[in-house]
Amino acid sequence: MDRVGVIGLGKMGLPIALNLMERGFSVTGYRRHGSPELAEAGGTVAGSAAEVAASADVLLSIVPDAEAVEEIIAGPSGTLTTIKPGTIHLEMSTIAVTRKARLRDEVQARGGDLLDCPISGTPGMVAPRQATTFASGEEASVELVRRVLDAISGPWVYTGPFGTGAHLKYIANLLLAVHTVAAAEAMALARCSGLDLGLVHQTLDNSIAGSTIWKVRGSLMAERRWSPAPGPVATLQPILAQIEAYAAETGLAPTVFAAAKEVFDKAYADGWGDLDIACVHDQVSGRSALGEAP
Repeated sequence: MDRVGVIGLGKMGLPIALNLMERGFSVTGYRRHGSPELAEAGGTVAGSAAEVAASADVLLSIVPDAEAVEEIIAGPSGTLTTIKPGTIHLEMSTIAVTRKARLRDEVQARGGDLLDCPISGTPGMVAPRQATTFASGEEASVELVRRVLDAISGPWVYTGPFGTGAHLKYIANLLLAVHTVAAAEAMALARCSGLDLGLVHQTLDNSIAGSTIWKVRGSLMAERRWSPAPGPVATLQPILAQIEAYAAETGLAPTVFAAAKEVFDKAYADGWGDLDIACVHDQVSGRSALGEAP
């Protein structure tokens, strides 16, 4: 399975495609607005998702939302129109499991299989292979694409039956949201205390109170630097809504997560969607990330 089709050559999909090519895979890609970057790197740019599926042994898709996933798979020019029996489709978008499962059933009806394989990490983590892929679905299908998973970006883990990959991604992003707001409150308190913020960041980074979020986002909060955004609020926002819905399905009411989500909801409503998630520092401290303090 050396011919891989990548659908969605955006901030995540393009570096994934380039990583695959570096590992010796032949890559054909598709993006609605084209991808000169893939062509310049030696990949093939297709004119539709159907064209990608016609030439690939393995498909990989990573697009913004459920509607886009359904369009590139079940739309008029979607992969279902040309997919070959035996094709394995790694669907890496973060959408509700029930919607993705319906598409898996349609792929299986045509002799292929679709795996739920969301990726955890920012776009900047993909190229240097620091992101983690959560692969779920038929274990036999996962084994067939092990080399592809190895090449995508950093470590990957088989999480179990279909949908468990998405659920692990939800848990990861629940922690991401909570840790970010906690770090924002800590940095805001340090600022109000008149402490040297660089010293605070460095000292706590090496203590039991530190975290990966504190390490990565703490300096951004200290400097109030939100652009360019490694992880925009707008990217996280729909995932938080999915986590909220999934938690409700399980009967759980996570109060700390709910409080963190409220902060992100307010940031998004205030027009901060293009800013890095570290900007919630200004939410919790009563500042305006888009201008002067109110």
